[in-house]
Amino acid sequence: MNFVSPTFLFAFLPAVLAGYHLVSAVLPTGRFRTELLNAMLFAVSVLFYAWGEELRVWILLASWAGNYLLALVAERFPKLGGWAAVVANLALLGWFKYAAFVASALAGVWPSLGEVAATLPQQDCLPLGVSFFTFQAISYVLDVARGHLPADRHPIRYGVYVFLFPHLIAGPIVRYADLAAQLRVRPVGLGRFAVGVRRFVLGLAKKLLLANLFGEVADDVFATAPRHLGVAAAWFGLVCYALQIYFDFGGYSDMAIGLGKLFGFDFAENFRHPYTADGVTDFWRRWHVSLSTWFRDYLYVPLGGNRGGSLTTYRNLLLVFVLCGLWHGANWTFLTWGAWHGGFLVLERLGWGAVLARLWPPLRHAYTLLVVLGGWVFFRATSLSHAVGLFGAMAGLGDGTKAVEHLWRPRVGICLVVGVIACVPVLPWLIRRRDRLVARLGNWGGAAVETAVGWADGIAVGVLLLASILCVVAGTQNQFIYFRF
Repeated sequence: MNFVSPTFLFAFLPAVLAGYHLVSAVLPTGRFRTELLNAMLFAVSVLFYAWGEELRVWILLASWAGNYLLALVAERFPKLGGWAAVVANLALLGWFKYAAFVASALAGVWPSLGEVAATLPQQDCLPLGVSFFTFQAISYVLDVARGHLPADRHPIRYGVYVFLFPHLIAGPIVRYADLAAQLRVRPVGLGRFAVGVRRFVLGLAKKLLLANLFGEVADDVFATAPRHLGVAAAWFGLVCYALQIYFDFGGYSDMAIGLGKLFGFDFAENFRHPYTADGVTDFWRRWHVSLSTWFRDYLYVPLGGNRGGSLTTYRNLLLVFVLCGLWHGANWTFLTWGAWHGGFLVLERLGWGAVLARLWPPLRHAYTLLVVLGGWVFFRATSLSHAVGLFGAMAGLGDGTKAVEHLWRPRVGICLVVGVIACVPVLPWLIRRRDRLVARLGNWGGAAVETAVGWADGIAVGVLLLASILCVVAGTQNQFIYFRF
């Protein structure tokens, strides 16, 4: 079960919302109501995870119980509890995600490890959300060990933080400090609920109406032998993949943020129009913000950050981004993708960033897009040799058997225009202009305009919801990309 499955949309979510808000409306405000609502969210979140993972829910339950206890230890013995949490959580992640990769990599030295690797957990059989909930657990215990927050002695309340189904599977990576107050008090008014619905529907539409269609083109191109790709087809497929991963993961984040608001939670933004960045450094302030800030706070800064001189800073940047690539998957392509971004970040620190700052802004954006698109080649390719072949096709070394004409369809063109516009902050700008206009009108028809705007918003959301539902009914939805990380 996921956010775009019929079971979730037509059964699970309506039932949970109805039960949650019925209890919220009937019971008076107070500690008992909050604890009961937390218990309900904990139970339905465990059910949500168990629905798809079945017995693997015990892995998450063990992580919840273990980190709850480790936080209590870390409060009294910071170093012991902190290090124990890091080792235990990374061991869990390492066993399920990296053991087979390491064994395969060492098989060239010790051939017997090749047979061992086949018996270890494989990348395509990961417990859902393992990369996310282990990082959340580490951040929580380390924050307790550092004295930034007290350990939560209420296991169910802490369990809601761990299991909360909107962000459980693919983030955003939420810090406990950001939810601590909301786990105790979180009123949900009609206005917040409406904002949540609108945000959820927008994410649903991004996934079903844009990401899935771009994914069809990208899958076709990346499944074709690079030697048969024409230049235009190779670049077109790469652009479609860049749009697919943005609207797929960005759509999931929108849905998670919207769902959070439906239950009274505020999650931080995870994407800030990353394709408008004017440098790789700026890109990482905008792309998957919860992950990049996690690596900054719990790895880059503890390693010394930029406090130990230039060489130390460059080493830390490269190490952090190689590990960021490894976090995405146990494959040499992901490691190369991380090193690619880390290398350009070092270049910008070496002085290239100062040169960029003096360039014409469109040139800065063009440079950033080329670097990011080049990185996506490694990210999407099945192997390093496949990535090299794709770069060759993009340079014109393919025979052109697969031409762009084989990929083009009218609705792809329409979605391409919509997708490119949606990558820039046009809609927020229009909303701000609209709100200013309504405010200026004041008593001179402002109320009527505001009502008309509300109706227009409602109709737009309704149209997007209807179109998305039709996609769900037609069975055109597929799994989110980040579910495999």
